[in-house]
Amino acid sequence: MNTRFSPLEKLAAAAPDHIKAVLSHPTDMQKLGVKGPGLLPWSQTHEIALPENLYDTLPVGQHGVLARVGNDELILECADHDALLPRFEEALLASDAGVYRLDQQSLTLVLSSETALLVLAQTCGVDFSNEPVDRIIYTRVGGASCVVLPRLGNGQQVYRLWIDYTLAPYLWETLAEIIAELGPS
Repeated sequence: MNTRFSPLEKLAAAAPDHIKAVLSHPTDMQKLGVKGPGLLPWSQTHEIALPENLYDTLPVGQHGVLARVGNDELILECADHDALLPRFEEALLASDAGVYRLDQQSLTLVLSSETALLVLAQTCGVDFSNEPVDRIIYTRVGGASCVVLPRLGNGQQVYRLWIDYTLAPYLWETLAEIIAELGPS
């Protein structure tokens, strides 16, 4: 069993409800990277649909995402039960030349509710009210480099942030402090 412990588990568990209503850390998701010059033929051989353009994403299951982060690189984040995860694992076991697995060292934070856009406006130079959904953006949030994935979920804008696990506690605390200052949504 591949047991992973998040440095955010205690912070997330101890957060007041009004913080949890805006900021969360999903622990039920797996993240897997695939990279190599043979990505296109590999995906065709294994009947895996790719996001069409660089930085585009495709939805996976209920809350997952497949992101094209380079011309020859993908990141899949999805629940254990999503059908695409075992397909990726199986395809990576095949002896296809030119594609290899990349373990991902980033953690995911999710900003949601009407307050999310206000929090991002205070921590990031990108105006997310004008950014398209389902397209990743490399930027800095609270001074930390991360990936932001604007999505639609339950009729509202949801922002998934991928950040290096060493910076994740700092970013959590920064975002939680701003949410507390803004008050309950």
